[in-house]
Amino acid sequence: MTVTTPASTASSLTALAATAPTTQVGSGANDSSMNEFLQLLTAQLKNQDPTNPTDPTQFVAQLAQFSTVEQLTQSNTTLNTISSSLSGLTLGQYSGMINKTVTAAVTTGTVPASGSVSQSMDFNVTTAGLSNVNLQVTNSAGAVVSSTPVSGTSGSVAFNGTASNGQSLGAGQYNLALVGTSTSGAVTSAGTLTESGVVNSVMQGTNATWELVLANGNIVNASAVTSVN
Repeated sequence: MTVTTPASTASSLTALAATAPTTQVGSGANDSSMNEFLQLLTAQLKNQDPTNPTDPTQFVAQLAQFSTVEQLTQSNTTLNTISSSLSGLTLGQYSGMINKTVTAAVTTGTVPASGSVSQSMDFNVTTAGLSNVNLQVTNSAGAVVSSTPVSGTSGSVAFNGTASNGQSLGAGQYNLALVGTSTSGAVTSAGTLTESGVVNSVMQGTNATWELVLANGNIVNASAVTSVN
């Protein structure tokens, strides 16, 4: 069966075929993906069956879906840019601590591959009525690997990277806490551990956290700083 295309339709198709591909479209003018989509859409319009034209609502739905994806992509790019800018501002803020003495709360200690570590901290007992107050060291599994007794309500205590049996701990990060035993026999938090020192440099650690490198070589989390002098 031969399909005869009306003169008016043929004229419209000829005009459409002669139309140059669209390459500038609003905010997506420089987006190659959007341009490729519009070129495909134009090609589809050029080659559709005149007797059974494609439903224009499908084109609108396709364009809306593509625009939504494009906007989400642009939003992610914008958020990444904002995040980078904020990160730069944060670095500038912490850089102002260089050569100043800071005091920071301590919750972790790191044993380097060399196995040599000496992290001196100040302790402050804030919970009354506890016995057996000590510096408790636990590994990533939550197992207690070392306990160092302390006396009095304040003073200094050191994490030296050794287990209770005197053996050196493996390289890695350990959790540090000041704990004591209550009258009921439960082990509970006894107070705080802090470390002070002059800041030599600032660096970005894991999980995008900012860390301060002290003159003694120890590292404290910038967000844990409680005072700057």
